[in-house]
Amino acid sequence: MHVVQFQDPEAFLEHTEPVLLENELLNNLPLGILYRLVSTMKEEGGIPRHGEGSSRLFLATVQSGEQPLLILIQTQSHLILYASDEVGGPEQLRACCCEAVDYIIRQGEVSQIPSIIGLTSTSQMFAEVWRDKTGISYHVGMNQRIYRCTNVNPISESGGHLREAGPDDIPLITKWVLDFSREALEPIPQEDAERIARRGVSLSSLYIWDDGGPVSMVQKSRPTQRGIVVTLVYTPPELRGRGYASSSVAELTRRLLSSDYEFTCLYTDLSNPVSNHIYMNIGYEPAADSIVYVFDRTGE
Repeated sequence: MHVVQFQDPEAFLEHTEPVLLENELLNNLPLGILYRLVSTMKEEGGIPRHGEGSSRLFLATVQSGEQPLLILIQTQSHLILYASDEVGGPEQLRACCCEAVDYIIRQGEVSQIPSIIGLTSTSQMFAEVWRDKTGISYHVGMNQRIYRCTNVNPISESGGHLREAGPDDIPLITKWVLDFSREALEPIPQEDAERIARRGVSLSSLYIWDDGGPVSMVQKSRPTQRGIVVTLVYTPPELRGRGYASSSVAELTRRLLSSDYEFTCLYTDLSNPVSNHIYMNIGYEPAADSIVYVFDRTGE
C-alpha cells in the first residue's frame, strides 16, 4: 500500500474516475470538482495552478498496486475523501488513512488541511487517525445528508416564477452569497462572493425566484455523467415562510430532470429540520450521510 500524488488533474481523473463512478451520486462532489478542473485546464491551455478560489491543489490516492483504495482531493478548504468499495473493512480503511496521514506529515503539509469532508464512516476514521498521529483534535463542522431526486412531487408553489439570473442581479446575489456563507458557518470574503455571483451568471447556472422582484435564489452545479447538484438555496430571513425556496428548488429540479439528467442531488445540514422536510416534500430521498470535521489549531 502506498501513496501516489498527481500534479495533472486530467491524469488524476483518468485514474480515479472508474472508482468514483462506483457511486456517481455520492461522489458528485469529487467528480464535479475534477470535471471542472479538467475543463478549466483545457480552456486555459495548461494545468491550473490551483482550484477556483483557492491557493492549493492536492490530488492523491492511497492504492494497492494500481488499484486506488482511498482518494484525496483538495482545491479549497476541505480535504475531500472517498474510500473505494474495494476497501475490505475498517482495518483496511484505517491502514489507508494511516498511509495518507503519514504522507501528509512527511510532506510538511499538516497545516494546509484545516478540515475534511466525506461519507461519515470514512471521515470518522481519517479524523481519528489524524488526531492520533498529529495530536490535533477535531470537532464536527456540519452533519450533512445527501439527497437524491428522480421525480418531483406536486407541490403548492408560491406566487412568482423562476428565471435565470442576469448581470443586473450580481450585486444582490453577491450579498446573498455572503449571507448564505455566514449561515453555513463558513464565511467567505466579499471578492469570493462576487466571483461566485459573476461566474454563476456567466454560466447561466444561477436562478432567481421573482415575485415582483428577486426573493430567493438557487443554483445548478457540478454536473456529472448522469446527475447534477442543486445548491446555494437561499431566501433572506424577512422573506422566509412563503414557499419561495421550495418553489425554486422544485422548479429547477423539474427542469433539470426533464433535460439530460437522470437524477439531481443536494446536501442538507441535518441540524436544520425545516430544510430537510422541505426537500423530502419535493421528492428528494435520503441517500447517505456526510460529515465535515474541522481540525482544532489551538493545540498546535
